[in-house]
Amino acid sequence: MEDMINFMHKFVKKITSDDSLAGFIKNKSGEQARSPTSPEAYFFLTDICSPMDAYVKRNFPNMEVSLDTRKKMNTGNKMHRFAVNWFQGIDGFESSESLLDGIYFGLPVRGRIDARISGSIIELKTKEKIPENKEEILSLHPNDVEQLGFYACLDPTKPKINHLIFMSQGIPYKVTSFKIEIKDFNKIRYVIKSRIDELSKALKEKDMSALKKYGYYEGTKQRECEISPYIEITDDKEFGELMKKSIESWDGYQDTLTPYNILIPRKYLLKQVLGVEDEFSREPEDVRNIDYAKKMAFELRKSFLPIEYEIKKGNFKEILFPKSGWIRRKSAMDPIGKDIPFIAHSSQDDRDEGMNSPGKYKLAELGIILSNFNLSKGLIIVYYPEVGHDKYKVFEVEYAFDDSSKNRIKEIIDILKTEDISKLKDLPPCPWFIHRDKKGLCCS
Repeated sequence: MEDMINFMHKFVKKITSDDSLAGFIKNKSGEQARSPTSPEAYFFLTDICSPMDAYVKRNFPNMEVSLDTRKKMNTGNKMHRFAVNWFQGIDGFESSESLLDGIYFGLPVRGRIDARISGSIIELKTKEKIPENKEEILSLHPNDVEQLGFYACLDPTKPKINHLIFMSQGIPYKVTSFKIEIKDFNKIRYVIKSRIDELSKALKEKDMSALKKYGYYEGTKQRECEISPYIEITDDKEFGELMKKSIESWDGYQDTLTPYNILIPRKYLLKQVLGVEDEFSREPEDVRNIDYAKKMAFELRKSFLPIEYEIKKGNFKEILFPKSGWIRRKSAMDPIGKDIPFIAHSSQDDRDEGMNSPGKYKLAELGIILSNFNLSKGLIIVYYPEVGHDKYKVFEVEYAFDDSSKNRIKEIIDILKTEDISKLKDLPPCPWFIHRDKKGLCCS
């Protein structure tokens, strides 16, 4: 059995470079403020919420995480994946998984918010036992409160009212919601800076003693919430009801899959059943480039917004593809246009000839998406930071699918839903560039 990347590549019929759309993006890029130089010390926002954890991870990267912990983390990650659909079902939804970067305020820290709705930041936390009131939140989950407060300070719009949602793990979901009102942004920003300074010093001197005051075990009172004097927490039953209503009305499969899971299905099964983590990682600069590519793609999308009621429903409700991944494709031959999917990414290729075509992986990813929607055409938007300043390409890719593409996707989904590790060999193997785990389980 061949891997899914080579399998999907067989359906690629034609690749056309669209210089008009690429020019639009280049012009949009020129309008954007240039990102400041990356700082020497760079942290994720979760690092400064849990400085001790960050210290341990950076100094002991190979430390084993228990299987129970990995499973809990996986459950939380899984729920966040399909929470995107829940957030989209709430009036006022603006974005999900959006980047906030403190470098614009002189703070070398960045993070991703779960969602933005009606201007407010939404942070979702999954727990075995959810807190019922303000006192429990502050005493048992200070990190979660601080994380939302820190996000608000990194946001240039300074949203004063934000929402912290707690959800139980397992079905049916129990939800509680709390309104977090920011009273003093400057004081919270000072807390962020102090945390960064303390963590930087600890890492430089290889001494974590000053960070021990931040250590705590989830669900047990160990430390105070440092920003509690600068915020006000109140019950937020109204938003909680909106969230519950959106969850109940969503008709999607609960264990949502991404195109990556379909393309590399053995990795997914190993993680679900055995808790084997994907060893693939990206350097911070690569992540920044990918985020920038997606940002410019969405800037382009603003000029060619899709007509929502024309967006198709997929053949497989298990596959996640957001509504924000559609664009109105127009031409002189079709001035009204049609709504088609697009994907955006950053290429590390530093050769001019590398700009002649998207990579095989991205062609396969778009192929999965189009096959799901019974479409033949889509766009791949690529940013080439290694080639030169403001180098972008937009490729229109046409596929010639037959029934075998949907049949193969269905076979993979059916096996993944069983979570039966004995069927690992029935899944397409991993492509050559995917690492095996320590036991060689992925491609053995």
